Amino acid sequence: MTTATICVVGLGYIGLPTAAMLANRGCRVIGLEVNPAVIDAINRGDTHIVEPDLDAAVRDAVAAERLTATATAPEADTYVIAVPTPFKDAHQPDLRFVEQAARTIAPRLRSGNLVVLESTS
Repeated sequence: MTTATICVVGLGYIGLPTAAMLANRGCRVIGLEVNPAVIDAINRGDTHIVEPDLDAAVRDAVAAERLTATATAPEADTYVIAVPTPFKDAHQPDLRFVEQAARTIAPRLRSGNLVVLESTS
């Protein structure tokens, strides 16, 4: 049986727990992140977010070689975009982070891929 590869775009308060949970359920997860310090921490098995049990989940997933982080968009079966969607004036959504994430993964997309947008605002 082939293991799905999932790319989680944005390893913040939504993306990192999602990535760790998927990895600890047997998926191969590659986190796509713009912050080099976050990438380094996750690849060491550390976290930059305080959340109950997240440190152990990340440590276990990295130790099992099912979770890695990178700044380069990988090929994957599924992409989960978990980037901020803050509000602008008049409560209009600011989609620039979502748009940038979409532009980043677009060259890697192929027929049959699944893209999930998980707003984090």
